[in-house]
Amino acid sequence: MSDDTPRGRLLRKGRAILEERGRLSDLTLRKLAESLDTSHRMLIHHFGSRDGFLAALLSDLRKQEQEALWALSVQGTHQDALRMLERLYLDPAAQPRVSAFFYVLGLAVQDPEPYGEFLASLEDWTTLFTTLGIREGLPAEAARARAQAIVWTARGLLVTALTTGDREGALAQFHNVVRYVDR
Repeated sequence: MSDDTPRGRLLRKGRAILEERGRLSDLTLRKLAESLDTSHRMLIHHFGSRDGFLAALLSDLRKQEQEALWALSVQGTHQDALRMLERLYLDPAAQPRVSAFFYVLGLAVQDPEPYGEFLASLEDWTTLFTTLGIREGLPAEAARARAQAIVWTARGLLVTALTTGDREGALAQFHNVVRYVDR
């Protein structure tokens, strides 16, 4: 069911603008409000600030991802999760969302309190890979260690792909790490 509140409508518009422009972090609060066909006061009312809007937008996008992760944890395999991780994060079409992820992560590192929901969501992938590892017969500690190695390596390689433009190189390194970790 779609969130048809004023806040929900602003987030939907924000998602469309993010996909179209490729980023929102370069917009001032007033320019962002103008792009969303609202006022800066309404953005402040609903989100507290421009960065609050960006964090809410990213959390909203991650909720969709979490639904897919939950379904995968029930019926999927480790290989299914790897393919999903690759598709959601290493596909060039995902670059606006991935760039926004790292922008908000940088804000959260500097001031964690306003980004609690976002920070809590960072464990989603680790939880998924841990669950799948245990299902495959790994001890819980080994499954979690493997999950953390895969997830944090992927995030590090995403930074490399975004900053160098070498998506193919990052993808090749991701596959190398997965082969090593999955031994």
